[in-house]
Amino acid sequence: TTSCMCRPKHLIHGEAISGKWTPEYRAWVNMTTRCHNPKATYYEDYGGRGIVVCVEWRNDYRVFLAHVGRRPSPAHTLDRWPDNNGNYEPGNVRWASRSEQARNTRRNNILTFNGQAHCLVEWSEITGIKESSLRSRIAYGWDVERILTTPIRS
Repeated sequence: TTSCMCRPKHLIHGEAISGKWTPEYRAWVNMTTRCHNPKATYYEDYGGRGIVVCVEWRNDYRVFLAHVGRRPSPAHTLDRWPDNNGNYEPGNVRWASRSEQARNTRRNNILTFNGQAHCLVEWSEITGIKESSLRSRIAYGWDVERILTTPIRS
């Protein structure tokens, strides 16, 4: 395997096909860039918030690939899960669909009840209470148990 000249020569990865990076390698480059390059477009949302790539992945694409594997489909992208505020490290990264990504953002309200943590869309599906009602209950300052267990008035 030879370097594709996209990274320092000691980072040989063999992940160029017909002169183009594989999707997994592109995800790795983007992940390391947004976390460790202050000039990167999304640095403020990642490295600027203290999110980093673990040393073993940052220095070796092949180790990263061994942990996360190939993406299951072209619709999947890299996601920090289960802790969206955590680092890119073993146990906190997955290939996720758009729907999974949308449910795992800082903008979501995550409520934890009876040991289960879900965003409002998921709690709405679980409880049958409209998401807008859940949001209203939060705005009124209700506690989590009351938010999720109080039936809707007929």
